Amino acid sequence: MQQMLMTIVLLGLLSGCAQPQLEQPRANGTYLVIEDGQAWAVLVSDGKRVQEQGRVVDTIRLPSKDARVAASYVIETANCGRVQWLSERSDAADGSTTLMSLHSNSSRSQLSQSGCVIGDGLSRVWTVLDYSS
Repeated sequence: MQQMLMTIVLLGLLSGCAQPQLEQPRANGTYLVIEDGQAWAVLVSDGKRVQEQGRVVDTIRLPSKDARVAASYVIETANCGRVQWLSERSDAADGSTTLMSLHSNSSRSQLSQSGCVIGDGLSRVWTVLDYSS
């Protein structure tokens, strides 16, 4: 009887020590990838990646440190129409930083269509990876 009681107590103690597995962090991010005349708007949310492919319509880079806008990228996609990304300069205590934001030249209804994945990234900060020569 004592052995049975001791086994039950030991099992109770051991089961209290078991911890559930913690969820692993999942990747999140929004990227505009430019390579020559091709462009990809890539959204990664909870580890799942979706992308919208398009073509580069216009790219402007402003080298002046005084300009509020550092660069502008305009791409055209089949599902979202023309979309513009602006890289804005802002001075910080540790140096100059740029924030990339998305601005649509298309109507909001076109960005909210089910085929357009870019509309989900309107409120997010974007990273531009420009591999053009």
